[in-house]
Amino acid sequence: MTTKDRRIHLFLQLFFLLVGLYQFVELIGSLQSGQFSGNLFEFQYNDLPALTLGTSIIVGVASLVSSFSLWTRASWAYGFSLFTSGILFSYHLMNLSSAIHQNSYEIIPIVLVLVVILQSFPFLLRRSYRSM
Repeated sequence: MTTKDRRIHLFLQLFFLLVGLYQFVELIGSLQSGQFSGNLFEFQYNDLPALTLGTSIIVGVASLVSSFSLWTRASWAYGFSLFTSGILFSYHLMNLSSAIHQNSYEIIPIVLVLVVILQSFPFLLRRSYRSM
């Protein structure tokens, strides 16, 4: 591993850790604000709150597992991180439309996550291919 690859590895490890923590902080904030008040299985704002909560938890856990696997340098770390990047990309891309309509301040972290994920795809593809 070159010095550049080590820096990218450390950056992605910290990035997945921060995104995982951000997901759980956002989830706790939305639960405390009463955004999901009422029945979780009734449509609210053209969305099912139970699915929104479930996907948020899955994305947060997958990000934390990716960070931990990169930290331990497991053999499956890059492949799982690539999978997590795909989940994160689709989750944040879907949330971008609701952020534009409801709260424009949420656009900044969403766009930052999308840009970093797009930048990290080539590195993760290359490293996951070499680890097989």
